[in-house]
Amino acid sequence: MEASEYPRLRRLEAIPAKQQGRDIIALRDPQGYSKGLVALPPPIYYIASLCDGTRSVRDLQAAYVRRFGDIITSDQVQAILNELAGKLLLDDERFRAYKRALDEEYLSLPNRPMTSAGSGYAADPRALVEEIRSMLEEAGKPRELDGMPAGVVAPHIDLERGRECYGKLYSALAQTFDLDYQPLVVILGTCHGEMEGPFALTRKNYLTPFGLVETDVGLAEGIAQAAGMDGLGDELSHRSEHSIEVQLPLLSVAFGGTDRFRLLPITCNSFHSCIEEGRSPLEVPEVRSFITALQGLLSAMEDRAIFIASADLAHVGLRFGSLIPLDAVLLSSTIAKDREMLQKVEEGDAEGFYSYIAEEKDSRHICGLPPIYALTKTLDGRRGELIDHCHWYDQGEASAVTFAGLVFPR
Repeated sequence: MEASEYPRLRRLEAIPAKQQGRDIIALRDPQGYSKGLVALPPPIYYIASLCDGTRSVRDLQAAYVRRFGDIITSDQVQAILNELAGKLLLDDERFRAYKRALDEEYLSLPNRPMTSAGSGYAADPRALVEEIRSMLEEAGKPRELDGMPAGVVAPHIDLERGRECYGKLYSALAQTFDLDYQPLVVILGTCHGEMEGPFALTRKNYLTPFGLVETDVGLAEGIAQAAGMDGLGDELSHRSEHSIEVQLPLLSVAFGGTDRFRLLPITCNSFHSCIEEGRSPLEVPEVRSFITALQGLLSAMEDRAIFIASADLAHVGLRFGSLIPLDAVLLSSTIAKDREMLQKVEEGDAEGFYSYIAEEKDSRHICGLPPIYALTKTLDGRRGELIDHCHWYDQGEASAVTFAGLVFPR
């Protein structure tokens, strides 16, 4: 089957890398339909990057000749497009049929399968327990909290790279947890893939290496109804999203088991349209009504609920689309801006936090904007306390991710 006459590349992450000493572009599917990375030489990626649904094979051929000065035939371009289609990288009928089959299979399942076991954290439960316990021990004396917090900001980077921050945050929670306390844990997780609507719930329980974490379906349906949603929203956004999943092994160890808490998992869509339109997310009726519903839940649950924003911060450098390699000076500037931004979160100033990012046009790619904003709004001005602020820096990729741990006392 040949690719469409006007091919369109799917929404994929492009990561500059090297393979056997040669420059390549690695494509990754944040929605998880294409597994692993697909490595493309820069000239092939150039053709792929121009596939926006408006260019024909001959348009792509002409653009390639202008860019590289080399002759390429239309048959060669078509062969490249056919290969991209075969790897499910194009938004065509072949991919859409494949996606429909996977989506139908997922929606028929009672439980959400793990997608990050073996990559974001250890898949073997014994190895995972050891990994998390050593992480908590390495954090040193836990920060003393005055009871279980109402809200938490946690990273969602993989456990190894976020080790120090996770350790300090979850050791404090573990120290404070009372075995007679069986809370509802509401996790607001960044959605890294495509998603319809600002928020989405699910009826599915979440599988972990330690067993099943039960979702409170009644509350999920109640929140959706209170927010005026059509059903639970885009439930498929939970399918391969790691931001909620990565918290569950940590919570299970800190709280003493998967049966020590109930779950209300919520995926959060991007606020980029609000930034582009120059308006607050609260001006979007669907966002405002959902946050009002969460505030009602917090009020009704009193001290029996913990809200977690699973949220990394800045994504800077070549890996994340910058044309300038990240060096020590630029990283230092990013960290300094993080601290100014996080000051707004500590003050409980959701609009100030959003405005800080909007004024930068989200140039530092703060993927945790929606969950942190929703959390801070739900807590309605409650002040937070910074536990840790860390970063992962890859010198080879000249890129970095920053993240932080914060708690909001009751």
